[in-house]
Amino acid sequence: MANKDILIVDDDLLVCESLKEMLILEGFSADGVLDGQSALAKIQGDHYQIILSDIQMPGLNGIELLKELKGRSPDTIVIFITGHGHISGAVEAIKLGAYDYITKPIDDMRLKITLRHALEQKRLRASYDSLKQRIKPWTLDENLVFGDRKMDQLLELVHTIADTMATVLITGESGTGKTMLAHYIHQHSHRREQPFVKISCGSLSETLLESELFGHVRGSFTGAIRDKKGKFEEADGGTIFLDDINSASPNLQIKLLRVLQEKVIEPVGGNVPIPTDVRIITATNTSLQDEVAKHQFREDLYYRINVVSFTIPPLRDRLSDIEPLSNHFIRKFNRIHHREIKGISKSALQVFFRYSWPGNIRELENVIERAVILSPGEFIVPESLPANIQESSPVTSLEVVKHLTLEELVARAEKQCILDTLEAFSWNRQLSARTLGISRTTLFNKMRRFQLVDPRRSSAAGLTESPPD
Repeated sequence: MANKDILIVDDDLLVCESLKEMLILEGFSADGVLDGQSALAKIQGDHYQIILSDIQMPGLNGIELLKELKGRSPDTIVIFITGHGHISGAVEAIKLGAYDYITKPIDDMRLKITLRHALEQKRLRASYDSLKQRIKPWTLDENLVFGDRKMDQLLELVHTIADTMATVLITGESGTGKTMLAHYIHQHSHRREQPFVKISCGSLSETLLESELFGHVRGSFTGAIRDKKGKFEEADGGTIFLDDINSASPNLQIKLLRVLQEKVIEPVGGNVPIPTDVRIITATNTSLQDEVAKHQFREDLYYRINVVSFTIPPLRDRLSDIEPLSNHFIRKFNRIHHREIKGISKSALQVFFRYSWPGNIRELENVIERAVILSPGEFIVPESLPANIQESSPVTSLEVVKHLTLEELVARAEKQCILDTLEAFSWNRQLSARTLGISRTTLFNKMRRFQLVDPRRSSAAGLTESPPD
């Protein structure tokens, strides 16, 4: 299979041949065909970086060709040629993923510049993807789904400490994914082949929790009819994850401190220390610093478990994670409930963006499961969602904005305006910048400042149809 620059698709033989001749003279490798079906046949044998196509053609028109290319050659850039009377069709094509359009009569200089910019953008994208693979040689757990830059930065830090013995403290609201992150750290350490043992410090009474963690000897308390190994012994050589560490009693805190300092455990009712080789990861949804200040958590233990700490942001602060997470849960519950939901509609996504998600990812998962079961059509729509979510007010309510400065309010409004424009043009930066009256460089800098990321870059593949509005 040959790699070539440009395939010209135009039912006018004269236009097709003249464009091919001009592009070859300019140093491009180019071929030409007269219809969409011939173009599809051509890409079966050769790979083209750019398809330069007319929109209005008999048989398979330009828009239909674009849709076919999405499935067959998704990395191919599509640029359309259109008459002034059909610009609306070109704009629609941009929304469907075309790179740009050129109006007739064709300005040769503009065409050459557009083609070179497209090839350069593709080259930079390939270099960027290659660099990311070199910088990030790890693979993500199939359940660890995100698109937000804050999560990307967090995982960068995670991978610097994953294969060490450092104790880790994970903080975050309930439902943000603390357990999953703890397991992810374990999976990317040299302990991955050994046990990962989880226990919630808030789920058991003090006596039972100590017995669960450290084991007990026969007769140490009523009901202890035989010796029992604890979770620390079960996790030997691996990782133990102590969730809700803020719930640990004073006596348990002393025992945990001894484990960290002396690397030994002592079963309840026993007096013979047992060596242990366990990495400890803890988690809390409250501020341990506040607990220390109130003398409800030992300061020396706090510093022992807080060698490295990570804070997982709540879902309301990572809105770009909502779509990839939703698609992930749709696939999951399609398998469980034998459904065939294809995705989530744009209008339902807008409802999700307005909601504050107090239950975070756990709540989103619950909502998606309900919607997968109840949705009558192929896509999740607002009517499939619980009433409290449908009726939710925007997160930027008075209760939020009254604490913001004027500069912060202006920045928020600017971010929303840029986001709305990018979404209107399917994240095409050139058209968005033109509409906003700024340069592409300025737009790029503002996108980076506001952490605006095209959700399609992180959405899971597999949907062959665009969701409805």
